[in-house]
Amino acid sequence: MHFQSSLPIILICLLIAHPVLSQEDDKFTMTPVQTEAFEVMRGFFHYDRSIPLDARIVDHLDHPSYTRDKIVFRGILDSRVPGYLAIPKSGVGPFPCVLMLHGITGSKEDWWTDNGIQGKHLSEELLSAGFAVLSLDAVYHGERIGANDFESAGVFTFEKGWMARARNMIVQSVIEYRRALDYLATRPEIDMTDIGMIGYSMAGMMTFNLSAVESRIKSSVACVMPVLKDQYSAIAVHNFAPRITAESFLILVGSEDEFNYTVHQVQTLEDLVASPEKEIVVYEGGHILPSQWIQKAQTWMVEHLK
Repeated sequence: MHFQSSLPIILICLLIAHPVLSQEDDKFTMTPVQTEAFEVMRGFFHYDRSIPLDARIVDHLDHPSYTRDKIVFRGILDSRVPGYLAIPKSGVGPFPCVLMLHGITGSKEDWWTDNGIQGKHLSEELLSAGFAVLSLDAVYHGERIGANDFESAGVFTFEKGWMARARNMIVQSVIEYRRALDYLATRPEIDMTDIGMIGYSMAGMMTFNLSAVESRIKSSVACVMPVLKDQYSAIAVHNFAPRITAESFLILVGSEDEFNYTVHQVQTLEDLVASPEKEIVVYEGGHILPSQWIQKAQTWMVEHLK
């Protein structure tokens, strides 16, 4: 485990689908469920592959160093899933591809605009290094907010306490990233043997989920993921960590993000991760990681995916 420092960071809204751990909570231990129970949880993430993707390219951006298609495909529950697929212009394909997953109240645009987590910088760094990049809108986010009557997912999670809806949102979004992998398999520019993923906050949790139920993920980076205190939660990271099939797994956290986890809990979580190559980096600060996380995530993908 490595420690890095930065200026203090102000915490932002965090995802909770059940109460998160606190330092005062000494009753909960991150003990994963047994195999039989996990197989029931895994079933929540199954989907019917015979349903057509009905994928289309609806817009195209020609950047000096990459091209970016706006795509849409059929998800689950009759959803239509919009996303961006960017392909580098330099180099010879097929290219390894990194899935970029946003946090709660965010969108696919988080990876293409200047914002607190510097998502655009990471996307451009990955493209420059020869990776394709895919980002989607999670259900109820971005262009899909109309599915929630145009109310932010943060409202029903934090203000209304609709925790079952928050859980279902995560499960559906994970499945739709599995559908996105089916779509990528139709694109000759993509090397399906080298697929990685990077998830932030809510999506840090989804990184554990997807890396455990989807064998096509080779390398993963989970950032500032909430640690849920519900022992039998169908999305809690401690139940998925021992079932991760990715060859390498990186966890990036802030030392003062204790609303979501403590450093000791993250160390316990790393011990559970099944990947043969794994690492934690703890930065000084809170839920918004310092800029150094961009280089660490990019370097991790270069070292473990290409």
